[in-house]
Amino acid sequence: TIQKIFFHRNRLGLIANEQVVMSRPGDYFNFQIVSAITTSDDNPVDITVSDIKPAFINHVLPIQKGVMMFSDNGQFLLFTESDIFSPKTARLKKLSSYETYPALDPVDMGTSVMFTSNVSAYTRAFEATIVDDDIPPKIIEQTRVVPEFIPKDITISTVSSAIGIVSFGKKNSSEIYHYKYYDAGDRRDQSAWYSWTVQGSVQHLLYTGGSFWTVTKQGSNYVLSRHEYVTEATSGRTYVLGGEAADVGSPLKTARWFEACLDNMTIPTAINYTAQGGSVTGPDFTDLTLPYTPTTADNLYAVALSGTDTAGNEVAGTVIKANSVGTNKATFEGVNMTGWVVAVGYQYTSTITLPSYYLAFEQGKYDLDADLRITGINFEMGIGGPMEFHLESTYADMDDYIQYESGLKLDDSDFGKPPSQMTKSIRVPIQKKNEKYNLTIKIPDPFSTAIISGSWDGRYNQRRHVRR
Repeated sequence: TIQKIFFHRNRLGLIANEQVVMSRPGDYFNFQIVSAITTSDDNPVDITVSDIKPAFINHVLPIQKGVMMFSDNGQFLLFTESDIFSPKTARLKKLSSYETYPALDPVDMGTSVMFTSNVSAYTRAFEATIVDDDIPPKIIEQTRVVPEFIPKDITISTVSSAIGIVSFGKKNSSEIYHYKYYDAGDRRDQSAWYSWTVQGSVQHLLYTGGSFWTVTKQGSNYVLSRHEYVTEATSGRTYVLGGEAADVGSPLKTARWFEACLDNMTIPTAINYTAQGGSVTGPDFTDLTLPYTPTTADNLYAVALSGTDTAGNEVAGTVIKANSVGTNKATFEGVNMTGWVVAVGYQYTSTITLPSYYLAFEQGKYDLDADLRITGINFEMGIGGPMEFHLESTYADMDDYIQYESGLKLDDSDFGKPPSQMTKSIRVPIQKKNEKYNLTIKIPDPFSTAIISGSWDGRYNQRRHVRR
């Protein structure tokens, strides 16, 4: 039976267990030889994968060097050393002997390939770089720093080589696992793992056009969401900071558009206000018509992007929680949103947990034996909303400390507006040994946040240890 179909060098390829069959070039449905009398470069390619273990091919990935093939116990490369790819020049050799997860497709990261193995309690992700045909591939286990991060039973993988992100997910789960990488020449400057929890259960993941698309099941609805990595902000769905709306794009102004940070965010076009007129039936309310049916009002919010209230005051940046939801609508009591432009969606909390810090002698060498007491951590912030710094002690009998930051305001008169200052310095006092605390940054409100840099200061004591 046919397991995979692929294209390579203008040929249609079929995989059937250990057999690799490719059509005549340019004639994709012709698998017959040109002549029974003589050989031709236009003949179909028919090669069998051979190994000391069963080599039934589960995945095929065309790359620059040829076609990578993955069995349960090995990786193979179909290539040619000639300019012409023909039955006489086609070569199939084994690259490595790593176990490969048969249910999850490998992905092309641009200049390397990532594949997974689930033989242990958690999924392991390997990155393979093929330098040349006669040089063994360079393979690195990227999950070694987070060995218990990706579950064993993930089913979906996708990649954007332009953005530099590989994403994994499991159907009918709400968790998505991302690997962010950035290469500068021959050096990898960024290699980081992080996760998302989305509303609903994941059905499919896809990258295209600088955006990350998810299909989630929420209640009885299937919702298609676009997560922008390359921002496509427009005046109709943003609030303006640093000036007026007309100042955005001016070479003499620093005004910028910012979108609200909400899951399932949408801009309702139908805003219906109902005034009860002081009757006993209930308070005044506004109904917003949505393109999907919300599953709960517990974390559904509206963020005003522009408009004025009944007193003529600007309402941009106002955050209002929904009181109830219905079929394709959300209800907000005690507010008249007539004439407003609002963004509606589910609130979520971004969480960043900082690591333990050590004094470095040189690149890659740290003093693990010294007594290092962190006095405080200093952050330089870009435009951002309210944040929480949670300082937890590793001792059970010591209270936790939470430092609240109200966002980037110009002065106290701006508390009713979005965060509007371009930069801000924040200091979080620690006063603990570097291994005796945990510091977590939480961003609970629907405004963008930028952490530009961070530094720590403290007291360092060598404690008489010999250092070489």
